[in-house]
Amino acid sequence: MKLLRLLGAGFSMSLRRSIAFRVNLVFDVLLAFTGLGTAIAAVLIVFTRADTLAGWSKAQFLVLIGTYQLITGLRSTFIDPNLSWFPETGIRNGKLDAYLLQPASSLFLASLSLSSPLQLIQVVLGLGVLGWGIADHVPTVGGLASWLLLVIAGIVVTWALSVLLACLAFWAPKLQLDVFYHSAWQLGRYPTDVFARPLRILLTYVFPMALIASVPSTALLRGPQAGVLIAGVAAAGGAASLAVLTWHAGLRRYSGATS
Repeated sequence: MKLLRLLGAGFSMSLRRSIAFRVNLVFDVLLAFTGLGTAIAAVLIVFTRADTLAGWSKAQFLVLIGTYQLITGLRSTFIDPNLSWFPETGIRNGKLDAYLLQPASSLFLASLSLSSPLQLIQVVLGLGVLGWGIADHVPTVGGLASWLLLVIAGIVVTWALSVLLACLAFWAPKLQLDVFYHSAWQLGRYPTDVFARPLRILLTYVFPMALIASVPSTALLRGPQAGVLIAGVAAAGGAASLAVLTWHAGLRRYSGATS
């Protein structure tokens, strides 16, 4: 409960700062529309030449893009403002020192205390595309509940991957893998069925981009599967536990910004 209150307080402060720069709102809306419009245009072009792609119809692809956009928006709102530049701001510039002196979890403060509320525009647009995709194929209650559960699992995995990437700074402060991570993130907008088997295995079991959008979308469209739900929840729990353990291992190594 305390962490939720901290999250709400941080969001409120960030929202007030964002509103003070209203021109940014215009640019954020334009960027969100441009990015999403490009992705949808590519799908529509492909489906002028084919009825399905790797077994996915146009409507199913829209569901996938909508889900991907929703999680990307939540990541941009709550995770990226904290962890994207953690090696520089947290370790090299010493911001982590201030977190360690606060009467709250340092992992929470370092990974979720700041937010970028204007990025929630991506969430709204994602829900719009999702609604477009399911307009002619209303999902079952079970499918919708499964999608929601797997989206939450995908958000947890997204947070855990970002924390693990940031934790590398404890051992290699000058290492920046954000470019690689953001490039790999783009693969989440495609169903894993379109990739060759080695890459499909990699994106499912090693670097689980499939859990971001492909797996929740499949559950929404084809109904719940107990095995998939259990695996999704287990993956989220395992990834979160690994992130917490790695963070504390990194803190034991950390001795200050000048170390």
